[in-house]
Amino acid sequence: YRYLVVSSQYRSALAFTQEAMNASKNAIKRIDKVRAQMEEALAAAGSGTDDGVNGGESNIADSIVPGALQNFETALTDDLSMPRATAALFSVVKAAEQELKRVAKEGDSLLDLKGLQAAWDAMNTMDQIFGIFYEVPLTAE
Repeated sequence: YRYLVVSSQYRSALAFTQEAMNASKNAIKRIDKVRAQMEEALAAAGSGTDDGVNGGESNIADSIVPGALQNFETALTDDLSMPRATAALFSVVKAAEQELKRVAKEGDSLLDLKGLQAAWDAMNTMDQIFGIFYEVPLTAE
């Protein structure tokens, strides 16, 4: 529910339907999945700050993440355009997914650890606004 609310434009009526709830649930599952994969990859690499591939060059860290953070900030300053802010978050999610899939497919390729760390940091920065990365507390029954 939280994701549905924070990804909506505040000036528009919230379309609270089962379809919208399912879309929000699927978006959160996608984010959670890639975050778990990133966390595992970065932990396996140690500090997660190695340069990774191409002698330290990283399309994710050098281009995608800075662009996404700029788009995120622009969206927030443009009348709190949360749908655009969400799109910026998902550009980072997509880049991380593609990197993880590339390495899984190629098998022996080096993981772009610099890019994944930059993506991890950007997602956490964006979550300071969204507030969607949290553990659901267990209820006492």
